[in-house]
Amino acid sequence: RGAMSGKDKKKPATKKSDIDDGDEALQAILLADSFRKRMAPTTYTTPKILLPLVNIPIIEYTLELLVQAGVKELFIVASSHAEKIQEYVMNSKSCRQFEVEVIVAPAVKSLGGALREVDSRGKIRSDFILVNGDTLSNIKLEPVLQAHRKRREEEKNKDAIMTLVFKTSLPQQRMATFPEDDICVAINPETNQLVHYQPMTKKGFQIDATRFEAHPTVSVRYDLEYAHAAICSPEVLCLFTDEFDWQDLHTDYIPGVLYSEILSYQLFAYIVTEGYSGRLTSLHQYATVSMDVIRRWSYPLVPDVNLFCETTYEYLHPGVYKEANVSLAQSCVIGMDTVIGSKTVVGEGARIDRSVIGRGCVIGDGAVIEGCFLFANVKVGAGAVLRDCLLADDVEVGDKAAIERNCILGGNVKISANVTVREGTRITVAERPCDAGDDDDDFGDEDEAVEAKEESEKTTDAELVGPDGRGRKWVPEDDEKEATIAPLVMEKMFDSDNSEEEEEESDSEEEAGGAAQSAASFEREVEDIVRRGVEEGVLPENISMEVNGRKFAHDKTFADCSCIIFVTILNTMAVTSSRKDAFANAVKLIKTWEPLLSKFARSPNDQKETMIALEGFVSQPDWKGHKLMMPILKCCYDEDVFEEEAIFLWAEDAKTRSDQSRSLVDECKALLDFLQEEEDEDEDED
Repeated sequence: RGAMSGKDKKKPATKKSDIDDGDEALQAILLADSFRKRMAPTTYTTPKILLPLVNIPIIEYTLELLVQAGVKELFIVASSHAEKIQEYVMNSKSCRQFEVEVIVAPAVKSLGGALREVDSRGKIRSDFILVNGDTLSNIKLEPVLQAHRKRREEEKNKDAIMTLVFKTSLPQQRMATFPEDDICVAINPETNQLVHYQPMTKKGFQIDATRFEAHPTVSVRYDLEYAHAAICSPEVLCLFTDEFDWQDLHTDYIPGVLYSEILSYQLFAYIVTEGYSGRLTSLHQYATVSMDVIRRWSYPLVPDVNLFCETTYEYLHPGVYKEANVSLAQSCVIGMDTVIGSKTVVGEGARIDRSVIGRGCVIGDGAVIEGCFLFANVKVGAGAVLRDCLLADDVEVGDKAAIERNCILGGNVKISANVTVREGTRITVAERPCDAGDDDDDFGDEDEAVEAKEESEKTTDAELVGPDGRGRKWVPEDDEKEATIAPLVMEKMFDSDNSEEEEEESDSEEEAGGAAQSAASFEREVEDIVRRGVEEGVLPENISMEVNGRKFAHDKTFADCSCIIFVTILNTMAVTSSRKDAFANAVKLIKTWEPLLSKFARSPNDQKETMIALEGFVSQPDWKGHKLMMPILKCCYDEDVFEEEAIFLWAEDAKTRSDQSRSLVDECKALLDFLQEEEDEDEDED
């Protein structure tokens, strides 16, 4: 399958908007494919940019970034699943804000090839934004564009052809799952011209100082990460066309421009210190970015803002989001860092923690789901146990089945009752694609085509999926092994496979990903310390010392600690049908552990955040009917855990968040009135 001729190329799908573009309409190129296999086999039937990220198609986050930047014309380059992308674009409300053209390029298998394809069609007339379709970012690109244009127009520097966006990030905080994400750059601090750019290697960084001779001052930076967006001038496309062997931005284009003895072009850096940017280059990053969204690092790109796809999420308590029309059984338990989509049913005694549950799912009685991603219409049988795995659309898991960590079940896979899918197993019913596309680097290989055909003939392995199951084991090729999914936040993060190459790189990956793992495990560590302390009657000061150690080790705030401590203490209460007994038990715990609570709920803001966490506790099915919010707040006020000012702060904040929060404020009206009267009396006395 060679490159298609101009006559053979499919007509691009175009969708007009009502926006008057004019001559200066801002353009953008969005690359739909990553040209890697790290997300296989989930991308065999669905383009990666249409996979759900926290129940929203990935591309929607990228489109929002471009909307905020003022883009008017958008070119989406697609080499695989182009028809599905075209269909989505034609029906997407987000795309109505642009004039969109999907460029179908089945022979393209690299970023360089994609840009050469765009250049050959003569679509780009002026400066444009270059972004991957699997990017989630809340960084404002307008200032970057202004700086780029000022440099070219006002300063008359026509050699300034690209401005790359970088974000400050300590090395240990980076999500550098793969070596190319860990970089060292050198910048002229007076002009922001990029002087040196080098991805991390196994031997570290080696810098040729002679490259700095033309610059009086150079700042060498190892505290930056590429923010997955760049402002480009049309010359960038021409360069890729001229240099036909350039395939990658980081390993070919940037070094090719910086170190060329012939080219006079210049690259510049725009450094931001705030904002979030993540790219879904792997299943590890998929997990990391998902949890960052749930934990609101990407605000306003969070579920309860409901920017996308007519969603109806509410933020119930820290890290828990639920859409409308969700049925939760009275005895089910929904833990932190969990998202549940519309029309999902959760059965009696089921437990869900640190997971994203798609729309239309059915979770059976007594099922346990921890650290998992379930796409739409997944059915999990009664008593089934799922830990740290990914289940695509329409998967069925039978009663008392077990899906162990690191497993991936592709769309329409079915696991019989009482079957255990062992750790690291990946199962699919789809054929391995032998044509071009995202996650497929080899084209026209006859041996691969034969293997794909032989593989597809074996549709089901009964020994693997059970007697009435559906699916066969999927064996990754060499460069697909990086796609391994592994434990998620709170306990562990996505691991890499145990390939020889990754073993050699494990030291650098461990260092770069350490902060992500650290942040992910913090809450569970504090929960364990506090729960054990309460159960064993450990002195509050000893628990405080342990929690403080975790606080400093993970660089957390007092509020972070206070929220977890308070909810964990209350969670040790035995469930009771009596409101009187529930309140008495809560009062006893608060009085006993007041020294520990007061140690971390220091400021009014710390206390307000702790009350937000309390919302989640009192809203759990076991306690919701007891209406414990006001009596617990009153007890905390009496015991000097919460100040009057903090309670008012919480009430004002809660009124702006959700119906659930507003109802809790109404529930506390008597207490709020009492506190207001006391405050008024104090003012009168003064």
